[in-house]
Amino acid sequence: MEKKNSLAKSAALMGVIILFSKALGLLRDILTASAYGTETVAAKAYATASKLPITIFDFVLGGVVTAAFIPVYNSIAVKKSKKDALSFCQSYFNLILLITASLMVLGVVFAPALVRLIAPELSEEVLRQAEPLTRLMFPMVIFVGLAFCFVGFLQSEGEYNIPALISLVSNLIMVAYLVFLKDRFGVTGLSAAMLVGWGAQAAVQIPAVIKRGFRPKPTAPLSTPEIRRALLNALPILIATWTTPVCNLINTRFASGIAEGSAIPALDYANRLYILIVGLFSFVATNLIFPHLARAAASGDREESSRLTRTSLKVLVFIIAPIAVGVFALAHPFVRLIYENGNFTASGTALTAEALRFYAVGMVFAACGEVLVKALFAAEKMKLPMIAALCSIAANLAVVFAGRTLLGEYFGVGVIAAAGAAAAACSMILNLVFACRLKLISFTCADILDFLKSVLSALVMGAAVFFAGRQFSGTGRLVSFALPVLVGVFVYAVCTVILRSEEIGALFAALKRSPKDPGKGGSHD
Repeated sequence: MEKKNSLAKSAALMGVIILFSKALGLLRDILTASAYGTETVAAKAYATASKLPITIFDFVLGGVVTAAFIPVYNSIAVKKSKKDALSFCQSYFNLILLITASLMVLGVVFAPALVRLIAPELSEEVLRQAEPLTRLMFPMVIFVGLAFCFVGFLQSEGEYNIPALISLVSNLIMVAYLVFLKDRFGVTGLSAAMLVGWGAQAAVQIPAVIKRGFRPKPTAPLSTPEIRRALLNALPILIATWTTPVCNLINTRFASGIAEGSAIPALDYANRLYILIVGLFSFVATNLIFPHLARAAASGDREESSRLTRTSLKVLVFIIAPIAVGVFALAHPFVRLIYENGNFTASGTALTAEALRFYAVGMVFAACGEVLVKALFAAEKMKLPMIAALCSIAANLAVVFAGRTLLGEYFGVGVIAAAGAAAAACSMILNLVFACRLKLISFTCADILDFLKSVLSALVMGAAVFFAGRQFSGTGRLVSFALPVLVGVFVYAVCTVILRSEEIGALFAALKRSPKDPGKGGSHD
């Protein structure tokens, strides 16, 4: 019981930190949208250039930095000693630093070719502006690599709050730039602020990393049995994490020919709202349970692994299903309320809302897929998520090609976003099949019934939100969005109570629980 309470407290605190971080990130996006919109040269150049360093990093390293590190580090700590685990950490740090420094050099040198590869149909004016911005931002791949190294180490040591803070720091830097300096330095300064923000993400973790015993050691060997074990896992992990970067490359390439390139920033803004919602909950779930899953796997406790994974999936479906349905129904008033201001016009709202509506279809699949991938990684079954990733990329490509072939001039951002949703669905379904076959997770009839209750409640809520949205469509921005949302919250709550959802029952039990009763999970802090 004490362990469950500790996880619940960590999840709650992480949720609060990430909520503030996401709110600040949303403010950053609102300010960026107001300043540059979707149709300006600066907007298209920045959206294209900012994708490249992170996409290339994800393509070459991606989730390998933490996913290959955490199982090996925890296995060494459990089976050998903390000292041996720290030695592995030092060698791993040096390896990531070497790889990211090489990536940076290549990115700076070949920036013009990379920009034209990712967005070949952009105008020459946009391409010319995107090239120096790409060069300016490419050094951040080093900071990304170091930041994720520190995240993996701290989470393995049971520290979740500092890693959760890192986005808050970088978002604060970018918001400060957009408020005080954007008129002086423009989109070039914004790119520099993004670079500084990623540097701060690594720097803010250093005191906590040092406190827990890690010290960089330049002479630490790069060829050790532990490093070879991590590298052996790295390739399938890398391919398993390719879904997002490869699909981004495919979709950006097709989007460069839609609405004279305005589809690129529109997809970017829609994707940020999508990540804001999915990331808030899936980040807490996956980053909190991954080290615990790794320890359970190292000690052979499959029952604990199954419990953690199953509970995470049920909670995510309960929370995200109604949000996804609501976003689908209210995409246009949502985008209009958040972004439409300054240079972000009504046409930008329509384009972004179309993308967001179809991204919403993949929200539940993406969040649950993250948990399942982490469960497979923790068990060091790396090849299976790799197979799922390759199939999901194929699904994305098939939907985009089919849409472009069948729809012709009507092909738009909705099809591209739908392709991303199809990729998320394909990946989640395959990883679920793999996890069940390996007995990493097992479901009872009661579990399946809980999933169905959440989905049914969300669909009923969606119908109510749709009709409420039509009733209030002629009112102001805030009212046309807020009132249908309130209707949706009320209807979903009523449905879950009527259907006696396990999650709503757990919430009522927690509210009734006395904080001083240790037998019911109280605390004596």
